Amino acid sequence: MRNTIVLEKDWTFYKNPQSESGEAVTLPHTWNAVDGQDGGNDYYRGTCKYVRHFAKPELEKGGRAYLEFNGAAMTADVVVNGTKLFHHEGGFSTFRVDVTEQLTEDNLLEVYVDNSDNTKVYPQKADFTFYGGLYRPVWLLTVPKVSFDLSDSSSGLFVTAEMQGPDALVTLEAHTQHADDGETVVFSVEGIGEVRGAVQRNQARAQMLISNAHLWEGKRDPYLYRATATLSSGDQGSVSFG
Repeated sequence: MRNTIVLEKDWTFYKNPQSESGEAVTLPHTWNAVDGQDGGNDYYRGTCKYVRHFAKPELEKGGRAYLEFNGAAMTADVVVNGTKLFHHEGGFSTFRVDVTEQLTEDNLLEVYVDNSDNTKVYPQKADFTFYGGLYRPVWLLTVPKVSFDLSDSSSGLFVTAEMQGPDALVTLEAHTQHADDGETVVFSVEGIGEVRGAVQRNQARAQMLISNAHLWEGKRDPYLYRATATLSSGDQGSVSFG
């Protein structure tokens, strides 16, 4: 089964990564909470460091462990037990780091986050402050060996809908890891029903017709459906769509 642990507390923040003294913080956090408010464009931009320990999670045989960052502005380097594992560019997108092979009983996590002015990460100019920090949650995820593919930072479940008059033909596609060909993926849409698709080369696909589909109408009626995919291992992925 999949397990999710939120890494919200017990972080130490170092405005100077070389300093030996830091301050205790809880996520979400930004180092521009004060100096980024006055509109003078004189707020601090540079590299800062977040540090915390985490215990080795329980893993099923062949299972994997990921750190998931929902937002690190604007670039981030992730170091676990002294080994740099990942470099991410972009302050507004989720990314995951597979930490399975680095795990010990007690693990040191260091995240170097940089909101410096640069020529690679967009947007380059804007009428808002480029707040630096881990400003969205960080999670520790564990999944069984047969699971949905989390390596590309998606849920592993993809949904497209084509309107056919008042109805919607919904295509549900799942990307898996280590699933045998022929394994069944159960797709469900909350309040509508479920269909099944067989895995071939770690992908499964099925379609469902939603009669008289409830449309998403922006702020006036922001209606969303919820799709879920389930494997025999118990792993689940879900996504909202409209």
